Amino acid sequence: MDTLSVAAAGNAIAGSLTPAFLLAGVMTALRLLSERRNRLVDRVHAAHAARESGPNIALLRRRAGIALGAMLGCILAALLVCALVAATFLALIYDWALGPLLAALMLGTMAMLAAGLLCFLAEAALARTDLPPLAPTGSPSCPNPPPSA
Repeated sequence: MDTLSVAAAGNAIAGSLTPAFLLAGVMTALRLLSERRNRLVDRVHAAHAARESGPNIALLRRRAGIALGAMLGCILAALLVCALVAATFLALIYDWALGPLLAALMLGTMAMLAAGLLCFLAEAALARTDLPPLAPTGSPSCPNPPPSA
């Protein structure tokens, strides 16, 4: 094995860390999903404490399960990004031809991220069914009518 120059090592590090920006975005999405799921679990516990039952708890549990699916998709995407960074670094350092592997890792990352985001979309759509109906303007629950134009 040839001695690795400082410039080559710098290029390898720069090339392998480029996908790390994707990792930062995935981790931000994961934090958002985790907070959302925690709120759902807290609502389920509060409903149990209040001795509620029926469709409300079932809907909250379903939403929490879908949110967990979204989190799992993002976690798998983050793990694939880590593998992509490591494989890119090794390919650049040792001059290995890992093009197909790198492409597969990137496609897998995007597939898992898309799956997680689709689960998030499904949970958000389901959350919309959990909203109370809008009160008509001027009703007791909405006493102040909007200003006229």
